[in-house]
Amino acid sequence: MKGKFFGIGVGVGDPDLISYKAVKILEKIDYIVLPEAVKGEGSVAFEIAKKFLNEKVQKIFLEFPMIKELEKKIEIRKNNAKIISEYLEKGNNVAFLTIGDPMTYSTYSYVLEYLKAYEVETIAGITSFSCIASRLNIPLVLGNEDLKIISVSKDTDFQKEFENNDNIVFMKISRNLDKIKSEIKKLNYEKNIVLVSNCGKENEEIHYDLGKVEEVPYFSTLIFKKGGFYE
Repeated sequence: MKGKFFGIGVGVGDPDLISYKAVKILEKIDYIVLPEAVKGEGSVAFEIAKKFLNEKVQKIFLEFPMIKELEKKIEIRKNNAKIISEYLEKGNNVAFLTIGDPMTYSTYSYVLEYLKAYEVETIAGITSFSCIASRLNIPLVLGNEDLKIISVSKDTDFQKEFENNDNIVFMKISRNLDKIKSEIKKLNYEKNIVLVSNCGKENEEIHYDLGKVEEVPYFSTLIFKKGGFYE
């Protein structure tokens, strides 16, 4: 009998925000997959979820390097999915742990497409932007407002995005911070943003004034509200 594959979102840092359903699975799982951008760097997702894991659970570290070559990325994803399938074929239940939500810019989504031959259950997790909104009491959308989520790249047209959307979540901003700061200042939206790094963790930082921010860590998210913030 084949094992079952789980995708479990563990949120952004606070273990108390993991869902009860996720905890019940983590307590019984045989193997956990822990993605790494660099081999040996460890897993943030594991640190969040470790207190819920049973003592016998086995770790499977899989490397998903941040490279530009699409063909190489696909090859790595297929190979990692094959490794997971070998455990599933032996009847083991395997959980892929991911920070945030498994279906929002998650590595889990890339291996999932190669594991459709198995029973799969995905458990939602709290995203960085929903966590930020709740922690700061900022409604993401009200009434007929819209919301757009953007993975920032060198090709992002910030002026167009600001013009066409009421609320925007900018993710993966660390490598494009200077460009974001420049566009926000040029369009006079400096009072319409909040930037949060490491939301939910002990080293969380909250910035309303981007002029004082020189650099940010990878786990940083910026929220823009054209209508301003509600006090």
